[in-house]
Amino acid sequence: MWYPDWTKNGGRGDAQKWPSNWPKPRIVDATGDGALSGRIILVDPGHNLGNSTHSSDINKRYWVGLDKICNTTGTETRDGYAEASYTYDVAERLTELLTGEGATVVLTRDRNDEESYGPCIQGRGLLGEQVGADIAVSIHADGGPVSGHGAFVYTPAPLAGYTSADKAARSVRLAQRILTGLNDQGLGGSTYFVPNIAPDREQGTLNTAGLPIVIVETLNMQNPDDSAIASSEEGRQRVAEGLAAGIVGYFAG
Repeated sequence: MWYPDWTKNGGRGDAQKWPSNWPKPRIVDATGDGALSGRIILVDPGHNLGNSTHSSDINKRYWVGLDKICNTTGTETRDGYAEASYTYDVAERLTELLTGEGATVVLTRDRNDEESYGPCIQGRGLLGEQVGADIAVSIHADGGPVSGHGAFVYTPAPLAGYTSADKAARSVRLAQRILTGLNDQGLGGSTYFVPNIAPDREQGTLNTAGLPIVIVETLNMQNPDDSAIASSEEGRQRVAEGLAAGIVGYFAG
């Protein structure tokens, strides 16, 4: 079985094999020929359903440009639909769209279950460079105020030893294209997190990635309207379509 290397301390230590109790990364080959032919896209479905049953594991602390825990459980809708399940479903839909446009997609996890946990944030961040990815998109949903709705994006902020000015700038451009793609699907920018693009030094996945990367908080699971989008197949497809359009737009210039 193929497992990439990772380091406990954000690229600052001896490489180790990907832990077997993490979900395994999955590579999905292109199925078509289109705007993304020859591209490699890392898609990271945020969290994992098993994080809630592995609290001691996900709360272990690592250095990723700052001291952070391995991962978190994520949020959920008021009806109990977990962010981890939502992100995994959207990632699967996005993968189908991207591979149809000619891209090879590498997913950071191949399952969403209570038996596994993670991957830890630095494993997710480091994976893209190892597989030769052009960009990385980490899919999330927020647990914001009930009255607020819409998407926002975290991008890596310049940080010595982790994020160059070039990586930061390219990531902002990717974020802009993705927000445009979501808006074209009727999924507008956040009404409570303004501006909708936030450079952030405190996201370990962003810090440890050696390529343009974004964390997309696609909607607010606490808001009734956004929750309805997250909970429906049609809504999740719209999110995936918006993300895919943004990725295509990024490579179009």
